[in-house]
Amino acid sequence: MKPSSRSRGRSALGRLLADPRRFTFDAAVRVLGFARRQPDPAEAARFVSLSGAAYPGSEVTLVEDPRQPSPPRVAVGLIGLTGPSGVLPRHYSDAVTAAHRNRSHSLGDFLDVLAHRMVARFAAAGAKYRPQRAADTNLLTPKPRAETQPGLETEAEPGPRAQKGTEDGGPVGGALLALTGYGIPGFAERLPTGNAPLQHYAGFFSARPRSAERLEAMISDWLERPVLVRQFAGAWLAVPPDQRSRLPVGLAPGAFHRLGEDAAIGIRAWDQQARILLQIGPLDRASFERLLPDGPDLRRLVALVRAFVGFEVGFAVNLILDRDSVPPLAPGGEAGMTPRLGWNTWLPMGKGERRRNHAADAVFEAEIVEAQPVARA
Repeated sequence: MKPSSRSRGRSALGRLLADPRRFTFDAAVRVLGFARRQPDPAEAARFVSLSGAAYPGSEVTLVEDPRQPSPPRVAVGLIGLTGPSGVLPRHYSDAVTAAHRNRSHSLGDFLDVLAHRMVARFAAAGAKYRPQRAADTNLLTPKPRAETQPGLETEAEPGPRAQKGTEDGGPVGGALLALTGYGIPGFAERLPTGNAPLQHYAGFFSARPRSAERLEAMISDWLERPVLVRQFAGAWLAVPPDQRSRLPVGLAPGAFHRLGEDAAIGIRAWDQQARILLQIGPLDRASFERLLPDGPDLRRLVALVRAFVGFEVGFAVNLILDRDSVPPLAPGGEAGMTPRLGWNTWLPMGKGERRRNHAADAVFEAEIVEAQPVARA
């Protein structure tokens, strides 16, 4: 059902107070929990049963304003001790109805006190099969500030969203990690990225087969930069010494020396399917410098991509620097931006000339980045 023009401008709480019959019991409890900052339904509302024998047309028929000091009353029509859905014998409901006619609410209030905890537990049980409800509980429950793990510090400037999601996540976080394949305790913590990106992108990890389009979308969102995945980029693979071509010399037999069959010249072989190439950019100078191999961001990026593609796929990261951000080549360089051959140095252009293309020469192999020792504080 489409929302009416009047309800479009209202908050969820405003719509609940205006027309509670449009809400399910679970949705109403969720809205009230956020309104009162109470994860426990027993503290977020006071559940009461309906009087009479007429079956209601909705699960919730009345909700009081939760902005009062005391918990708001919520009239529930799907569960209770008395009323149309009551579990007690019918004469209890008749006695409550008769007392209401005599303007006495003591019996009904007493039975509601007994039923309140039962209805609250029923509401809490709904979170078991609704992951978003369990996540709400984690959001509403205050947690002590945990110490930041070494290597997971975040910078104020824009960069990889290392803290997307939560490092704990409770039961929902564990379920999300299980979808990614990293649900074993302590397994995800070994990655430089931590748990948060894996939990946040669990949908990408759980989808099979894992495609280049999903990898592009995930890394582009994580870095907040344009990303292009070039498939079948190819790479030179080293030929092991025992598999290289050798001619027979004296009594020593040769190996792999039959022309047209297995003979090859050289110690490397080109394999078009050896790797994929992640082209990131164009980047500004600060973003480019943060993703160089001597910083933690590239290691996190490589770890996240490796977790997604697995160990069977080779890949490299190609950082593309915007042509207007290419620094002049000078010894010493600017503060914190020392020139390094192969990383951030380019030959200067002629006077008055402007580069026609972005600088796309910085390519870093994932295997080399992964083999670098982790810097210790």
